[in-house]
Amino acid sequence: MDRDRLYALAGRRSVRAGVAVFFVVLHLAAFWRAGHVRLGLPFDSAPGEAPAFYDIHAPATRGYPRQPQHWSRLVLSRWDAQHYIGTATRGLTACPDNPNVPDGAFLDCGLGWLPGYGKAGGVLAGITGIAPDFALVLISLIAAFLINFMLTAPFVMDRFGRFESYAALLALNLFPTAFYLVTPYAEAATLALGIGAWWAIAKERWVIAGALIGAATALKAQAAVFALGGGLAMAYVAYLGWRAKTPRWWRPLLGAPLCIWGQLATVMMLKIATGDFTAFFRARKAFGDVQHWHRIVEPMNYVRGFHAQHLDMVMFTGVLVVMLLTLREVIAKLPRPEAIYIVTISFATLPLAIVAPLHWWGMNRYLLMCVLAFLGAGQLARRQLAFFTLWLLLCVGFYWHVELCSYVAQGDPQVCPCTGEMEFTMPFGS
Repeated sequence: MDRDRLYALAGRRSVRAGVAVFFVVLHLAAFWRAGHVRLGLPFDSAPGEAPAFYDIHAPATRGYPRQPQHWSRLVLSRWDAQHYIGTATRGLTACPDNPNVPDGAFLDCGLGWLPGYGKAGGVLAGITGIAPDFALVLISLIAAFLINFMLTAPFVMDRFGRFESYAALLALNLFPTAFYLVTPYAEAATLALGIGAWWAIAKERWVIAGALIGAATALKAQAAVFALGGGLAMAYVAYLGWRAKTPRWWRPLLGAPLCIWGQLATVMMLKIATGDFTAFFRARKAFGDVQHWHRIVEPMNYVRGFHAQHLDMVMFTGVLVVMLLTLREVIAKLPRPEAIYIVTISFATLPLAIVAPLHWWGMNRYLLMCVLAFLGAGQLARRQLAFFTLWLLLCVGFYWHVELCSYVAQGDPQVCPCTGEMEFTMPFGS
């Protein structure tokens, strides 16, 4: 097949959709294989047994076995999946309805994790009649498809080229934590909304951009970086219009307040349901979630990260190097508002990845929001194919032997010998 024909084929919607589905299926197949090879488990260990609470007030983070029953029946469901599935199953019915309770009461009812994604799964389960865990997975699968589909959309390929866009798509899906995009976690839906906001900014649909960003902030607290990036991009366009005395120069600013509507809706819902709009933060405090910002400037923090359980600092360093090597090239190919958005959300994510996790656990999952790193990898594929290939090989090794293994085995170092110093297992200390 000649190059021109292949180039035209790569831009077809059906081909883009097929590639997007392929990567979603690839992650599901990786889970199926990991469950079988690592633990001898089937993909679904309790078919027909939907997650359910035998005690609707069962604490979310204390006691074993954890509820709801059968929450981990899918090999996709580990760790925080329990809490999202729990919210999808019982909503906020177990939460106290007055603020005069210990902080731990809000943690016990599942509010240590934003309820938006779980509530969305519960609504879908109620409408369709499917189990809550399947509902959450379905949301993630659709979002993962949309992420892949959008990364090869015309607004991306027109800026970076078709080869580079597909290379960026490959870099994202082979990233060590890309498998989270098909789990009952909020990662896929959050990232899909963030990339959707990029599309809206490219089309100058400011209200839509704000609405999408705002929806993301209801799913993950770290989505605040989308609000920051979107707000700066809108302010920049409005400023240019004001300087040029353009009629209705203020129109981009209409989307800015919408960038936080999800967070505002969440705190209002918590106020109504629990009597305290800070219930989420109180639950996180009870969980021991303290943001150690001094870690950013502590050299030993980075040294220890190289031999942490997931060797997190290895990938963090790699992502930072890719972003710095390709920053000017990516910025040069993006219109300024889009560059402001992409650069802001990517670099603002880096300090969050350092201070937000407990110890180093989860840093690589936060890095999924560094869109600049994947776009930059696409640029490397064109001009430094050997470096790009080595980066992918490193990512695949971490994907299979470190991150996916540890996720499926819930941190068991006996199952995953390639991991570093143990930080967490489930149950703790096993």
